[in-house]
Amino acid sequence: MSTTYIFRDAETDNDVMLRALAGMYDPFSERRLREAGIAEDARCLVVAVGASGIARTIAGLAPRGEVIATDVDLRPCQRDPRVDLREHDVVTDPLPGMFDLIHVRLLLGHLPQRLDVLGKLVDALNPDGVLVVEEFEATWRTSVLAAPDPDEADRLFGAYHDAFQAALQDAGNRSKWSRRVHGAMLDLGLTECDTVGYTGTWAGGSHGCLLPWGTAGAIRQKLIDAGMSGADLDAFRQLLLVPELRVKGNLALSTVGRRRR
Repeated sequence: MSTTYIFRDAETDNDVMLRALAGMYDPFSERRLREAGIAEDARCLVVAVGASGIARTIAGLAPRGEVIATDVDLRPCQRDPRVDLREHDVVTDPLPGMFDLIHVRLLLGHLPQRLDVLGKLVDALNPDGVLVVEEFEATWRTSVLAAPDPDEADRLFGAYHDAFQAALQDAGNRSKWSRRVHGAMLDLGLTECDTVGYTGTWAGGSHGCLLPWGTAGAIRQKLIDAGMSGADLDAFRQLLLVPELRVKGNLALSTVGRRRR
């Protein structure tokens, strides 16, 4: 991908991270898609599909339509005969036509060209077409609700948050982007823009804890370079698997906008 994407070189635990993201946010994304409304014959595009089941969900909502799902690496992607899966770089490659629905989750914040890509997606909407953009509120701190040692858990989560934010900034991610999507959509002429947030309570070893567990493994050296010690990183990952742990997880903001008829 033509970006400084922080996970570009990740191999270890990247698959765990992608599956955890799908488990955490696919139900929320599906609810937002249903609220937006998808015609049975809609032509739909899922950008950066990863390991999510969103393309399959959309195929079920638009049984007489067409669903194209793209990513730069198709290895984690779920296969479905109703979904046209394509290797594609949204930054440099032309989009494959015009669409009634475009969904993109947890991608644009990583791209220095985020505004250009957003404009590209808006331009690919048919009249009355819908764009759904979902991003993490990057400044949101995961809250420890219960742990064997709550103060130590708070310290470890704080150290991880600070190192992860620093690593993201180094990679070109902008922490306020999720709050800028709504205004950017309005500036590009979309109407009926609506933003909804979602978070959840997660136990140790569940999707919401496996996400930072996988992330910490995938970018371990970047986190250490950003100031988190290797010992704290190991202790943090161990904590994330403790069944007694409960956390309030990442906040995702989902913004929906519609192109004028």
